[in-house]
Amino acid sequence: MTETIIMILAAALFGYGLLARRIEKQDITAPMLFVLLGMVVGPLVFGWIQPSLDSTGLQHIAELTLALVLFTDASQIERRQLWRYEAYPIRLLAVGLPLSVLVGTVTAAIWFGLDWYTAAVLAVILTPTDAALAQSIMDKRQFDEKLRQTIAVESGLNDGIALPILLLFLSLLAAGSSQDAWHWADFIGTQLILGALLGIGAGRLGGKLIDYAILHHWMPPLYQRLSSVALGILAFVGTEALGGNGFVAVFLAGLFLQAERQRVMNRLKEFGEAEGHLLSLVIFFLFGAIFVPTAWPLLTWPMLVYALLSLTLVRMLPVAISLIGTPLSAGGRAFLAWFGPRGIASILYLLLSLEQLGYADQIEHYDTLFGTSVLTILLSVFLHGLSGGLWANVSAHHQRQSSMTRASQQHHRRHP
Repeated sequence: MTETIIMILAAALFGYGLLARRIEKQDITAPMLFVLLGMVVGPLVFGWIQPSLDSTGLQHIAELTLALVLFTDASQIERRQLWRYEAYPIRLLAVGLPLSVLVGTVTAAIWFGLDWYTAAVLAVILTPTDAALAQSIMDKRQFDEKLRQTIAVESGLNDGIALPILLLFLSLLAAGSSQDAWHWADFIGTQLILGALLGIGAGRLGGKLIDYAILHHWMPPLYQRLSSVALGILAFVGTEALGGNGFVAVFLAGLFLQAERQRVMNRLKEFGEAEGHLLSLVIFFLFGAIFVPTAWPLLTWPMLVYALLSLTLVRMLPVAISLIGTPLSAGGRAFLAWFGPRGIASILYLLLSLEQLGYADQIEHYDTLFGTSVLTILLSVFLHGLSGGLWANVSAHHQRQSSMTRASQQHHRRHP
């Protein structure tokens, strides 16, 4: 069975690579196709024996994938440009993220009749946006650079920031009562602060060591590429072992990774990007093959309503509030509000929640928690993937209109 799955994945990856440019012109993304492939192939390969979700291997693959994607995406961000737009991602993270958790929690509690802790767990699972799915718009130059940078930074940091919040609510739900507030404040502070410090240190030190090795001709190009993956894994695993937040650490390690030579930076990026993308597609395939068939019998109309609310109102209202007072146009605000795709981070958070709380026979609201999460991620993969081209066309149209307006104004000034 394992050999069959590997062969299917390899053939799908090879086939998609041959036609990637033609397929992407139709606004069809790789995650969409690999989820569909998993949904079609999963029942045929696994038959009536549905593989268990409580697999440590599956969780480790999801963690490694998310870490590599965060590291690679962060390493591609120009810090000097980032500081020019820092107000937007900071607003989304400091105001938009907690408001999204709050709105999602209240909505889930009222709509499903859940207790507050379970409602909060569901809301946090569906709060982080996915850097892998956001990549579908990062390559489209029609979008304003500050908007693309904002989405990249938000996708990179919000899953690491949301993780301690998820662990807090999972612990409260498992314990059935509140814990000491100072204990949890210390826990969250340690995770975020320690993760940030270790990540920044790993990125800066790693970059300097790579520079030194290249300067003395100790490091051939092959190992310059391999070092990006090694450094990202070291930052993640080392920080987790020391009690910090590995996802925050790995993103900041990539952000602060600085080598003096641009050619070296390109080598560092290209290998990690390829490996991260490969693992992302594997996760989306397994999501379609395992998660979707498991959740399908559990789905209800109320779950569909909440999933759509999670992708729209629960995301858009907090983003709109967080951007009050900024000079962004209405179109820019709508763009940031809509592009909050849910993907690998939400899959990982769902796995973590099931691992800590138990599975179908141990969680009171298992059907609602699992079914709603899977349905929201599934809808996000397709809705956000298909909408990238539409937004690109609208943005290009607005740019042409703006250029024509500026040209007309200049003409009138010259020939009143």
